[in-house]
Parts: sequence; C-alpha cells; structure tokens
Amino acid sequence: MVLLVAVLTQGCAGGRVMSETEFTEHLRLTQEAGEDAVRRLGMDPSSIVDHRKMANASCKDDLGVDAEGVTRDQPSVTWAPQFATRAAYETVVDTLREEWSEQGLTVKDVPAPAKGEPGAGLPGLRTTDDHGIELSLRPDWYSGEPTLVADGGCVRHPGYLVDWE
Repeated sequence: MVLLVAVLTQGCAGGRVMSETEFTEHLRLTQEAGEDAVRRLGMDPSSIVDHRKMANASCKDDLGVDAEGVTRDQPSVTWAPQFATRAAYETVVDTLREEWSEQGLTVKDVPAPAKGEPGAGLPGLRTTDDHGIELSLRPDWYSGEPTLVADGGCVRHPGYLVDWE
C-alpha cells in the first residue's frame, strides 16, 4: 500500500524540473512565439502587449508534491490587437490558420462565443508550436475583445525570482 501511494505521488509530481537556464529559455521562447504571431497580424508586438503573467491557479493547485526549492509556474503573454472591423478580424484568423498550417502546425478552431456572451460570433483558433507553446487568437473571456495569447504551459523550475511580469 505504501509503495502504491509513493508511485502515485511521484506520478503526480508534474514532470521533470527545468534548470534555471532551461526555464529562462522557455520564457524567451514563449515571448518570441507570441511576438512572431503578432507580427503575422501586421502589428508591432511592443505596441499592443497587454500583460505578462507567471502564475495560474490550476498550475499551482495541481495534485502532487514538489521538492524543496521547486516551484510551478505557467508563463503567458497576452496582446490586445485592434481591428477596424469584424471582417478584418476574420481575415486575420484565416491568415493565421493558413500560415500556421504551412509551418506544419496543427490548427484547431475555437468556437465563437454564443449570442449574448462577450465576443459573440467571433471565431478563434489555436495551435501549439514545436516548443510546446500554445498560441491562440480569440475573443477575451470577459471583455470579448480580440486577444492573442502565448501560453508556455505549466512547468516546474527552481524557485528563483524572474523579471517577467
């Protein structure tokens, strides 16, 4: 019984721990993947960056026990592109779908929010790049405004301060 609990606990630990260097590189790749997607929209990433965040409650509350000095974070960057019309937004969604597909990435549609919800009728899309960074363009859950997000996923790393947010 004790062995079973030990095996289950180890299995829920959340994967390997990145080194400080690997984690710093992961942050850089997350930022760059999003910036590349924003440039594909024909926009300057630095002019429309909305926010960066490191924490995500579901990542922090994940089942498992981390060793002393190990922490979990989910780095993500959000950009807030502005589109003159709904048609301009839909054109960009189609353009990103085509360009990501040409890169050999699997592109998935994000259904448009229903009538009466923020961003109603605006379709979205998402993909995961070769580094495991999830990229998405879709209406924001709360405002309904278009957002482009680069999400680095939940990763374990040495618990040190990072100048990210």
